[in-house]
Amino acid sequence: MTKLKSEMLVSAAMRYAAAELIDCVLVRRGDADAGAIFLHMDALNGRHKLLARSLDFDGVYSWRTITGDGADGTGWVDEQIVASRLKRELAMDPDAYVIAVADIRVRNPFLATSG
Repeated sequence: MTKLKSEMLVSAAMRYAAAELIDCVLVRRGDADAGAIFLHMDALNGRHKLLARSLDFDGVYSWRTITGDGADGTGWVDEQIVASRLKRELAMDPDAYVIAVADIRVRNPFLATSG
């Protein structure tokens, strides 16, 4: 099975977001071939979280929250915590993509569904 390039995945997610009226902005363009992808999710009510695309031991990609547990155990934190974590991540990996999503339904444009 062929691995899709980061640039292609980001482009498809941005097109999907536009079609579904999800406010989605490419904040930082990363390495076209294999750049890491970070999603800054804004629930539009003061809650934020940072998601990272990760590969598990079985070769399956998934999205995991990397901004801690938050007060409610779901990873929701304030915007400054997300900004701080993102700054640290980009210092380690300057070739990463960053996409900002502002959506009251907190839809991840990389998880396109047909319903």
